[in-house]
Amino acid sequence: MKVVMPRIGMSMQDGVIVQWYKQDGEKIVEGEPLLDVQTEKLITTVQATETGILKKIANEGDTVLCGNEIAEINI
Repeated sequence: MKVVMPRIGMSMQDGVIVQWYKQDGEKIVEGEPLLDVQTEKLITTVQATETGILKKIANEGDTVLCGNEIAEINI
């Protein structure tokens, strides 16, 4: 399953990955914190929507357009 940069607000165009809570190759469970995303106004914790093995595509500090892939969760 692809994990994309979420659109947290109506005016949000992109977000910065502040921190991943899991390392590449670790198991993530649906509902667990996955990463923190910074927008112009705030930092938000994004939760995993699936259970599986995390494969990161974007790194901490990367700015990613909303809807672009940032990771995969292999079920």
